Amino acid sequence: MTAAGIASPVPVVAARNLCKTYQLGEQSVHALREVSFDIQRGEFVAIMGPSGSGKSTLMNMIGALDVPSSGQLLIDGTDIGTLDRDQLAALRNHTIGFVFQQFNLLARTSALDNVKLPLTYSRPRRADATDIARSCLEKVGLGARMDHVPSQLSGGQQQRVAIARALVNSPSIILADEPTGALDSATSLEILQLFESLNAQGMTVIMVTHELDVASHARRLLRVKDGRLVEDRAVTGALTEHQS
Repeated sequence: MTAAGIASPVPVVAARNLCKTYQLGEQSVHALREVSFDIQRGEFVAIMGPSGSGKSTLMNMIGALDVPSSGQLLIDGTDIGTLDRDQLAALRNHTIGFVFQQFNLLARTSALDNVKLPLTYSRPRRADATDIARSCLEKVGLGARMDHVPSQLSGGQQQRVAIARALVNSPSIILADEPTGALDSATSLEILQLFESLNAQGMTVIMVTHELDVASHARRLLRVKDGRLVEDRAVTGALTEHQS
């Protein structure tokens, strides 16, 4: 409770002394070491770090694809370390919308049906799935391309379809892994501006990237190195190599 007696908001992501250790034969690899942070609803956060820094492990945990060895990670108020495989899958399906570097669209399926796909696994199935998918495609600027298959769309348009698919279950978090890695500079800027627009509408966006210019579009930077959180600060402008 706050001093005024009003309950403080529950962070959409809360990490407490988060550790992850992998056993490779007789060797222990410490991927994360005592990482703690909160991400509030409506933030736009970039997670950065070099190869082997632990950022991918951290992303997998935020995406409920992995669980900590010790410490605690709460996603939307739920401790993922207490969940079994089916419960983790349910959390992923309803709480997290994934966007990947490779768009992962079904090649022979229309944009509309690609976006509807997560709803076909809902229980009970949504009778209004088509309307929801249409609305999400319109939100990302593809209202006129719903019947096109991926080969009829540009790379940027395919990524917009993937973002619409991530939105279709009204998730608490959009988790984007190098979302502009397969795009040219101009198209990358359009996709980053789309994330900015979604964030301005209240969507929580967490973006994993190794590129400073991409991270500059977020409002907050978490930087990991050797499994530790070494920087947590607001982003107020373009990031430079010296700042990183």
